Amino acid sequence: MALHEVIERIRSLDEPPNEEATKFQIVLPILRELGWDAFDATRVAPEYTVGSGKGSGRVDLALLAPRRGPLALIEVKTAGTKLDDHVEQVLRYAFNEGVDICVLTTGLKWWLYLPREKGLPPERRFADLDIEADGLEQLVDDFDTYLGYEALTSRRAERHARQVLAAHLDSERLSSELPRIWAAMLNEPPQRLLDLIEQRVFNSIRLRPSHEQMTAFLQSRAATIGQASGVTLTPPTEPPALPVSPRKAKAKPNRPIAFTLWGTRREVRRWNQIWLGVVELVYERHYRDFGRALGKPGGRRSYIDLDPSTHLNGQRLTNSPYYIDLHGSGVELERRSRRLLELFGHSPDDLQFDFDEA
Repeated sequence: MALHEVIERIRSLDEPPNEEATKFQIVLPILRELGWDAFDATRVAPEYTVGSGKGSGRVDLALLAPRRGPLALIEVKTAGTKLDDHVEQVLRYAFNEGVDICVLTTGLKWWLYLPREKGLPPERRFADLDIEADGLEQLVDDFDTYLGYEALTSRRAERHARQVLAAHLDSERLSSELPRIWAAMLNEPPQRLLDLIEQRVFNSIRLRPSHEQMTAFLQSRAATIGQASGVTLTPPTEPPALPVSPRKAKAKPNRPIAFTLWGTRREVRRWNQIWLGVVELVYERHYRDFGRALGKPGGRRSYIDLDPSTHLNGQRLTNSPYYIDLHGSGVELERRSRRLLELFGHSPDDLQFDFDEA
């Protein structure tokens, strides 16, 4: 039975009533399809003893390699268990054993860690797998990538996990720092930002806001960001009303000049800038499981990859291990962008475009 069939069968089962049932009905069948023979004690060790003396304990399963000892430890809990309460213990056991990867699972939810990395427990978790919620193809890929026999014994799983974790940490730092920096810019907007907004407003509605109007508007938008990031803000003033002026009639859409996704608007000049921007915003939201986009979205070609040599016209996604193929027509890049949104459970209609009035 192939792994995707095992996962589909698991989805049809009732929740196992206890840890032993979880182990035998869910965990061991998955491991078997990943190349781990549960009946071979040199490969899979149940109730594996870790440590010695006062700090010793037992882990439900250890995945072993000849002459190398344990490569991964798996702790199994009953469905509905709060996994956060057990993370520190399994990480301590795994760190002391020097294993590459450790897993905490209820059978349906799988948390995967690099125990020898620095940082708090959440900073060492590189993947969350949810058998009930995640796509079948992605689950098969992730299980094989991180827990497959060949992947673990060759240490390819550890290398890939480290790449993903590094990308996660960089993204988290950016996510925490960007609001603070942006709030400070809105509170005391630089002249270049004011000039850019003034020109954009004029291009859109043929009206020019005053310096005071733009400053007050930006400060009002900075208030909520500043409260979250600790930036002291100047109290905003009420912006004066814009003078009424005739507007030019809209022309038929031509080339794209901007796109909007989830409330974020970006100016662009080419379609491949839209595709790259969509990838960046999706990665910002889904960096923990962005690996599901590898080789997708679309057909036989790989548009997102970890190998820079895959694409003739590729670009590295900032602060990540991923490379993006920027080649394609406008129609293809739009289709590719919308498929990426669907891959992560979003509506393709979330993506909107502004076109040149020419």
